[in-house]
Amino acid sequence: MVSIRKIEEQKGLDSPRAEVGVIDTRAPFESVKAAVSLFGAVVSRKRSNSIKRRLSSENVLEKETQLLLAERELNKIKKQLESAETIKARAFSELEKAKRTLNDLNTKLKAVCESKQSAIEDAEDVKNQAKQLEMEKSQKEIGSEAGKGELDHAREEYATTVAELDAVKQELTKIRQDFDAALEAKQVAFQTAAEAQRSANVNTQKTSNLSKEIEAMNASKEHLKLAYTQDQEEKAKIIAEKDAHLQAYITQKEEAEKKLMSLKEECDPELTQNLEDKLAETSVEIEVLQKEIEKARASEMDNLKVVTSELNEATRTLQELAEEEISLRKLVISLRLELENVGMEQAELKEREAQTEALAAKLQSELQKIKGEAMADIEPALAEEWEADHSDEQNMKLRQLSSETEDARKEAEDINKNAAELKQEAETSWNVAEEKEKKLQLVQREAEEAKAAERRALEDMKILSEGQENSLTLTSQSSSHIKLTIDEFEALSRKVQECDDLIEKTEATTMEEVEAMNTRKIEADKKLEANLKAIEEIKVATEMALKNAETAESAKMMVEGELSRWHQQEQNVTTSD
Repeated sequence: MVSIRKIEEQKGLDSPRAEVGVIDTRAPFESVKAAVSLFGAVVSRKRSNSIKRRLSSENVLEKETQLLLAERELNKIKKQLESAETIKARAFSELEKAKRTLNDLNTKLKAVCESKQSAIEDAEDVKNQAKQLEMEKSQKEIGSEAGKGELDHAREEYATTVAELDAVKQELTKIRQDFDAALEAKQVAFQTAAEAQRSANVNTQKTSNLSKEIEAMNASKEHLKLAYTQDQEEKAKIIAEKDAHLQAYITQKEEAEKKLMSLKEECDPELTQNLEDKLAETSVEIEVLQKEIEKARASEMDNLKVVTSELNEATRTLQELAEEEISLRKLVISLRLELENVGMEQAELKEREAQTEALAAKLQSELQKIKGEAMADIEPALAEEWEADHSDEQNMKLRQLSSETEDARKEAEDINKNAAELKQEAETSWNVAEEKEKKLQLVQREAEEAKAAERRALEDMKILSEGQENSLTLTSQSSSHIKLTIDEFEALSRKVQECDDLIEKTEATTMEEVEAMNTRKIEADKKLEANLKAIEEIKVATEMALKNAETAESAKMMVEGELSRWHQQEQNVTTSD
């Protein structure tokens, strides 16, 4: 006992910590700050690991839902592809039937042309014989009954030949009508096959794209599962380390208690009482520091929760904007498909206009040819009969030309209506894009507010950390029982730095998403401008188609006037005769 007091007196001359004595051991902790920083680091690591684990599980669920939606979309596209294949097969079968019908009509047309040629040759022979008989009749006097019989026989043969020629002409017109109908059916079959092929190609492309997306989602799902397992392993390691630290602290505490008991047995009661009083004061100070640390940690967590909720709200708003952008993209795709359909209709209209112009030119040339032949070779009575047949055929062709012109005008009106509808849809999509821009500006404003709240939270945390540092320094100056270092300040600084890093990362991701939304909005505006330009081009093409229809109508009127004038000339010739 005496030796212990002498040692304390000798240390009191040299050290300011003479009041602590020999029992000032460093177990189980070097200081209260070290213990608080150690347990705070463990709690913060546990909290960060739980946040990471929750985020990873949410990402896994989101990826799984996206995968299910993609698989459903793939099944729908497969069904559409199968229906397109059936339509394509049906169109090919109809095309084959049309080809067979066309071949049959070609053979019939060849046979009728050959019969027509033979009938024309027979008519020419009969005409030549009639001319020879008339010449012989004019040279010789009328007196022989045999000559009259031959003349009557030749006239009867000529009449039968003319009747056969008329029948062949009627059959030829019927075959031409059948041939035109077969050509129209063939064209319809070709269009159906082309549409089926185009839809099949589109569905095949969609299927391949969705397959790639599903593969990417599966890969990301596996990656997330691997990250989740790694988080679980890290959690198990942290728990094991925590248990090991706790066990070590428990053993150190037991050793310290044993040493304390042994020292109590060796020390006198007065010194023990003084040490107990100092220990009680130290415990009170430790409790005060712990309460201050808990208050600072609670305020820090509240600020972090506020910032996290604001960032989550901004992320949710960005997701809603992304979904609305997807709907806008689908609308632009549908507008593009409608523009392609209008372009195809415009091409068909131009083709029909060209056919109408060619038919008008052909009718004009046939009129000139018929007029020349009628005035040169055919006799007046036969000319009237042939003129009546041919005028019927020409009237039928003119009616067909007028109907085609009317169809072209109706198609031009339909194209104008489609262009107006497309323009209206483009205006609505433009209004929707403006609304999205306003929402995006609102999200940017909210992100700036979240950033300001984050700065305020950081300033509050710095003020708290400075207050804790000042209180700890004051405590270290007022009490000589606890050894205070800068460990606690460094731990708090690390926590503040971690919070800063987390908030900066979240802010960076939010700004990246906002920039991506801006770029997608710019692309949508460009596509919308392109669609508006295409609509203007369609309007110009429609006006050109209407002008062509008007020219076809004027050509029709000109042909009708030519026919009426030609009929009037023929009537004048017959009346003069």
